[in-house]
Amino acid sequence: ARQPAPDWAKPPSRERTSGGSATASGSPRAAQKPPRARDDAEVNVPSAFKTVDAVRERELAHSFNDASVGTDVFAGERQVTLEERLHYERDGHVCIRKAIDDAFACNPMVRALTTEIMSRRLEAYKHRVAVLCPGVNARDVQSVDDAKSVLKKHSHEDVGFLQTFNLHRDVKSDAREYILSKRFAKIAADLLGCEKVRLYQSCVFVKEPGMAETNWHSDLNMVPLDTNEFITLWIPLRSLDEDDAALHFASKSHRDFALPYWRTLAGMEDDLESRYEIDTYDELDLGDLTAHHGFTLHWSPPQPEDSVPRFALSICYFADGAKRMDAKHLRRSPHEEDMWSYESWLKDVKPGARARHPELPLVWP
Repeated sequence: ARQPAPDWAKPPSRERTSGGSATASGSPRAAQKPPRARDDAEVNVPSAFKTVDAVRERELAHSFNDASVGTDVFAGERQVTLEERLHYERDGHVCIRKAIDDAFACNPMVRALTTEIMSRRLEAYKHRVAVLCPGVNARDVQSVDDAKSVLKKHSHEDVGFLQTFNLHRDVKSDAREYILSKRFAKIAADLLGCEKVRLYQSCVFVKEPGMAETNWHSDLNMVPLDTNEFITLWIPLRSLDEDDAALHFASKSHRDFALPYWRTLAGMEDDLESRYEIDTYDELDLGDLTAHHGFTLHWSPPQPEDSVPRFALSICYFADGAKRMDAKHLRRSPHEEDMWSYESWLKDVKPGARARHPELPLVWP
């Protein structure tokens, strides 16, 4: 029989704290009570980075073309306001309304992305098996039903989401040009305050009806880059109302050096709500997006049983010049949940070298 879920995996109360809905300008509202945090050791993932110095090192081809691959699929630029920049800098997150000002212009992107993720649904389930089921070879999973059976038998937590990695790396994908959009990349560069940005990773996240919460985490905790200049744009692929599972942010957690220095994630579980304001953005329209810093703690509640699936495109960027993490003298290694995403380039970039690789392309300017 399946073991009961631990406390941190149980759905939080759906009751929201005071604060009201987000305004049209993107102001957050107080979020509902989040689940408990979990320690890194509670997630069972393949061990790749622990032997980071032993990976094969080879030089990239001298002919590597490092020119920007950003596309003009969306015409013009969305100018980031000073108020939006200050909000991002202070709180570690911000809502950018009308990032694509014409919602109809989003429809081809939505069609391309949803078509791709439905065709790769088995791949997404295999990734969940690899992360949540230690000792199970995900390559042996032959169908979605097979994956669900394996997860039910071997996973000690409920599935919170499915993710499809890096559609932009497939030159035949119709989704590629939208993920590489300069319009999105320029927003990231403006919020980071840098001249050039590289695309680290893209993911399409799916929360099917009844899927569990996504636990507290920060994105940079899973990234083998030695940088603080990292940002994620989270772009819903349909309009979201207040019952949909949007992201909830621990405001100012990106500036809190003391917490990760002294405590594990498990050690934070009784302190998050007293330490931070927990905010979210309601009623995101198609064309809106949220942006958060790589060290901003965030989570997502369960998707209601009586809803339709929630789809969102996540694009992660970092400032050009960041270096690959060197494993020497680390307090701990980067979390390996996203190892499927970075293992293909990690072997080609030496520890301590600039993260410059065809799979980490410049997209702005």
